[in-house]
Amino acid sequence: MPRIKPFNGIRYNPDRISAMADVVSPPYDVISAKEQAELYKRSPYNIIRLELGEKRPGDDPHDNPHTRAGQYLRDWLKDGTLLQEQTPAVYLTATEFTMEGAKHTRWGLMASVGLEPFQQGGILPHEHTYSKVKSERLSLMHACRTNLSPIFAFFSDEHRTMPQLISHASTRPPAIDFQEDRWHRHRMWVIREPELHRLIATDLAQQTIYIADGHHRYETALAYRDALAASRAELPPNHPANYTLMYLSSVQDPGLMILPAHRLLPKVAPAMRRSFLERARLFFKVQPLATAHGQNLSPDDLLARLGQTEPGAALAVALRDAEAPLLLELLPGKRASLYPTTTPEVMKDIDVTLLTDFIFPEILGLSRDQLDDVDCVHYNHAAQAALDGVASGGYDMAFIIKPTPIDAVQRIAAAGHVMPRKTTYFAPKVITGLVMHALGRIAG
Repeated sequence: MPRIKPFNGIRYNPDRISAMADVVSPPYDVISAKEQAELYKRSPYNIIRLELGEKRPGDDPHDNPHTRAGQYLRDWLKDGTLLQEQTPAVYLTATEFTMEGAKHTRWGLMASVGLEPFQQGGILPHEHTYSKVKSERLSLMHACRTNLSPIFAFFSDEHRTMPQLISHASTRPPAIDFQEDRWHRHRMWVIREPELHRLIATDLAQQTIYIADGHHRYETALAYRDALAASRAELPPNHPANYTLMYLSSVQDPGLMILPAHRLLPKVAPAMRRSFLERARLFFKVQPLATAHGQNLSPDDLLARLGQTEPGAALAVALRDAEAPLLLELLPGKRASLYPTTTPEVMKDIDVTLLTDFIFPEILGLSRDQLDDVDCVHYNHAAQAALDGVASGGYDMAFIIKPTPIDAVQRIAAAGHVMPRKTTYFAPKVITGLVMHALGRIAG
């Protein structure tokens, strides 16, 4: 049963920080090296110094991005750049954005959520994680003793909790209101009323929470709690390390969007690349994604063509030196014999399973260890960028897939299964820097 409660959030001091757009950042896992450098230059107080610190020559166990992040955090609290709320609160946010020419608003609630093992069923994952990423984030958590960014999750709002909170917020101006460089407008209201805290706790205790984005952060929070408990005689139930920061959105919110996470392979052995289509034709009908005049389909038309195929039965591939992307569509009768017996039936209707459980291991020969390596497969939610990556020679192959429907995410998670890494790309990402969640005493 999910436990939701208010917390004493850590926020930027508006008397010290006049432009919030200068100090926030995207989540660490979608920031490129170029974006990291730009965020560093934007402000000496940008949260990038905490969330994704720069590496320096000579870094060692005592002086590295994580230890420096901890020092920045302590310094900013000491000099008043950051302030910790004196009264427990939850935080209602509105993110306004444009997608495919239409304007949308997604609402989210940031609160302290009790940690529990996935086996209990109150909080469910939907994707596998990378071992290396979890160890890196755990080191940062030990250095900062703080949830720097929220885990993005969603729930079915059967009690219409979010509309009630939105109605309450509409009676007063937000505490934060700014537009950042991705042309997203962000507003945030601080909700301190105990009666609303009780409403939220009661309503959400009856729901299942599904992690949308932040599986590594959730598993890291569990590991941090367990390490802290092992280091002392007892960890009281109300200790903040028993909780983590979550951004909760309603599955009924029309602003909750899932984009596809296309796969890009930076290195494929030349022999494997040459034989790929020959091997693929044993299982797929292969046809160029080109117009009647031989011109490549635009990314939008390519995705539209993919959208006409059966779930889990087709995808597109771009090959280095090939003239056009190709549509791979399963031949009749092949699906039943493709997958290992360990692949659940409920997983066979999503494109990523076709890639991860068949094409990657059986046609390309990628091992499980390779797929656990963050450098083996890269991801991009933009089809144009994925295709350009191959056309420019930066990647050897790119696989273009359809987005995974949110009801499939719920079905698979509720059945106790997890999908391959980066199956979904929930958009827009939840911005980092609006509020942080202390896991104990930070100073000292």
